[in-house]
Amino acid sequence: MTSVERYKQELKQSDVDHHTPTAGAMTGHIIANLLIHSLKIGQAKLFAQGPAAFFLAQYGSQWVGHEQTVFADLNRLLVNNGESIPTTTDQFKQFTMLEEDGASKYDPGDDQLFGLVKDFDTQTLFITKAIALAQQASWPELAMTLGELLAWIKEQIALAQRFLGHDLRTGLYTEEDDDDF
Repeated sequence: MTSVERYKQELKQSDVDHHTPTAGAMTGHIIANLLIHSLKIGQAKLFAQGPAAFFLAQYGSQWVGHEQTVFADLNRLLVNNGESIPTTTDQFKQFTMLEEDGASKYDPGDDQLFGLVKDFDTQTLFITKAIALAQQASWPELAMTLGELLAWIKEQIALAQRFLGHDLRTGLYTEEDDDDF
């Protein structure tokens, strides 16, 4: 089988997996979200002003570093188990559920930081679902890796929300927001 044929087969299987969904497919969304979020953190570090700039100077690089480490770990874990991962820009754009807006770099620093917090919160929805799917599939190492990511993200949300002077769940997703998820 040629490389082109193999890739077409991978895309076909990926489409099936995303409509089922599977633990691997849901983790593909998480991988895409991590990459896009890392880029957004980098942008906010460059453009945020005010007190949020100091917060991002202190924590932004740690966030990017941690997300990139988990990104690599999840990619390796999926590939080692015969799963597909997003590998092209088009796939990352298709699989991410984080919104991008180039104009947001000119928003007030606190708004940029809160946007990153909301992105963390969005990621928790996918991570929680992927953990449940990994447990159903008897895939303990994926469930464990995702559980650690979930705990870390919740810690970052709490840290940033306190900095912004918000209650923990202020402005974040609630079950009433979307009954379709």
